[in-house]
Amino acid sequence: MRFLLSVIAVCLLMITAKLYIPSVQAHELSKLDYRALARDRDFQKAVTKIVEDKCELNYYDSVYFYDYEYVTISISEDIDC
Repeated sequence: MRFLLSVIAVCLLMITAKLYIPSVQAHELSKLDYRALARDRDFQKAVTKIVEDKCELNYYDSVYFYDYEYVTISISEDIDC
């Protein structure tokens, strides 16, 4: 039973992490198709800059059960592109 509760807690934390990771919306470019975006030099430069930069993801959280038991989730990931 304790294992099942731990699995459920981890799943809930992963869902929560997914909700808090920001999503990018490109409103101005949403009218262009992929061919137009591939030809746009400013878009190409922006994508290249983002991909070449170092990206990092950090997430830390704890879930408590019955006021004394808890599960801690810590995610730290460096992404080099």
